[in-house]
Amino acid sequence: MECPIKHGDGAELMIAYGAGTLAPEIELALERHIQVCAKCREIAQAQKEVWSSLDTWTPAPVSPTFDERLYQRIAAEEQSKWWRRLFHANWSWRPAMPVAAACAALIAVFLLKGPAGDQQIPSQTPPRPQIEQVERALDDMEMLKQLSVAVPDPASTPEKI
Repeated sequence: MECPIKHGDGAELMIAYGAGTLAPEIELALERHIQVCAKCREIAQAQKEVWSSLDTWTPAPVSPTFDERLYQRIAAEEQSKWWRRLFHANWSWRPAMPVAAACAALIAVFLLKGPAGDQQIPSQTPPRPQIEQVERALDDMEMLKQLSVAVPDPASTPEKI
């Protein structure tokens, strides 16, 4: 058998050995290994001591009024107000603080940078036309004048039947 300490199942195997719940063939193989391995022998001995102590332990007797006191305490807790339970609970407000800070920052930004209905937008002067645009417009007007002279007026031409 390989050393159970070197494997992941060593603790479970030693606990089962101390409790006496191992299969007989596994228990026999483990006992052979314990005779050779000092570390496993030490752990097995400690587990045997724990289990023998648990076998000899006797719990303290429960008082006869235990149930009555328990039910009275439960009834008192149910009668307490919901807000007392809320504030007496072991709540941590730390996760809520970053969220509250972020909300406060957003509100401040909206108040400072939000749309202002009272402010007037300064009027902007229209951009000046460029010289090239003016030249092109004049050339286009000259071309249109030439076309209008060449095209006869439709009202002055007689109709052909």
